[in-house]
Amino acid sequence: MIKSECSIEILLPINEVMELFKNQSYFKHWQKGLVSSRDLSGNPGEENSTREMKIRVAGTTITMKEQITVVDLPHLWEATYRTSGVLNKQSNRFRESETSINNQLVATTLWNATSIFKFTGMMRVVAKAQPKLFKQQTLQHMEDFKTFAENKGNFIRNDS
Repeated sequence: MIKSECSIEILLPINEVMELFKNQSYFKHWQKGLVSSRDLSGNPGEENSTREMKIRVAGTTITMKEQITVVDLPHLWEATYRTSGVLNKQSNRFRESETSINNQLVATTLWNATSIFKFTGMMRVVAKAQPKLFKQQTLQHMEDFKTFAENKGNFIRNDS
């Protein structure tokens, strides 16, 4: 088992962050490697909904199943991800904050993600050999979302 915690500050108010975070049409802009996703059951984005994702990782495409387990936005969003040999329980907590930029207070969002990875089979060996890989992947998704959110106009304008 690997447990990791990552935090990041997004220079946008929480209501704007949530609009971007919830919108599945934007996933392709910040979930690197996402090849496709399709809803399997439930109302997309709501508790107990499931979707299948195909993700390109390290030169191969893996199929992952997401089940959203808790939705209490704007403050909490949890999901479980399953793929061959890996179970990832992801808890995302958001809270409003402020920071000073050029002597002006700006509304920001603090995002804390906790991931608990459990492994079976060959993935136990991979996890033991490269435990930092899993934390780095979570942080990379968070940084990619931050970049997208803070520069969304550039992404959306070029979306065709």
